[in-house]
Amino acid sequence: MMKNTKMLVCAMLVLMVAVLSACSGTNGANGGQASSPAGSSNPQETASAAAPSFLVEKGVLTYGTAATFPPFEYMLNNEFTGFDIELGQAIAKEMGVEAKIQSMNFDGLIPALQGKRIDIINSAMYIKPEREEQVDFIPYMGLADSIVVKSGNPHGIKSMDDLSGYTVAVTRGAVEEINVREHNVKLKQADKPEIKILALPTANDAVLATEQGRADAFLHSSPGAAYLQEEKPGVFEIAGSFGADTKIGIAVRKGDTETKTAIEAALKKVVENGTYKQLMEKYHLPAEMSYFK
Repeated sequence: MMKNTKMLVCAMLVLMVAVLSACSGTNGANGGQASSPAGSSNPQETASAAAPSFLVEKGVLTYGTAATFPPFEYMLNNEFTGFDIELGQAIAKEMGVEAKIQSMNFDGLIPALQGKRIDIINSAMYIKPEREEQVDFIPYMGLADSIVVKSGNPHGIKSMDDLSGYTVAVTRGAVEEINVREHNVKLKQADKPEIKILALPTANDAVLATEQGRADAFLHSSPGAAYLQEEKPGVFEIAGSFGADTKIGIAVRKGDTETKTAIEAALKKVVENGTYKQLMEKYHLPAEMSYFK
């Protein structure tokens, strides 16, 4: 009887070992993490450019944008749209990560980048010396600025000099405000009345101020001005343009060479595969604005 009992115990132990071995075989040598299902794709495996080692959120390229500047970044049917929005998605795809948007006012972008709340600034940011002291840029397009007035141009404005003594609406903290302040120095030196600056939170506010007569003109990028004429036909006209050599770029933290190199490599792939050109055509941006000629 004792012998039979021992044999039964041994058999049960063998059976338990077999079951445990089979269960442990489900996870194999992957530390208890479930393996990828057959046929699934890992974005990193298809990446053509490496992502930087530090990201605010793992596996995600988080970028800041002020979504009030069509055709680059704006809201349409409560969704982000525009050239920069799709460019950001294309860059993230080449890195094998997701793209995540952090929307904020334009003057909050650089502080957010410096505070490591975002990985990059992707918001049609003009490259200016005072900004280059704070961030590093990857240029991707050339722009001009346009002086936009109400249709009929009642004051006969054709240039920045013609704005002397008039009120001009600009986006607070944006390059347009910088340009007006710089031009006011020249006007003052020439003993001419300075331009009255109406600095507002967004480009849309500047448009509305001019439409309502609170400003005599506003400054806008040439592509933005062209888009506005489609959006509000017959309301505005372009009185003149200046600063055709201005460049816009994606901004990274000052001295962050790893992120800068990663963005440059991914952007190069986006240009090479034709996505950059397709986006320019989609958003009606003139070919001569391309930085990659």
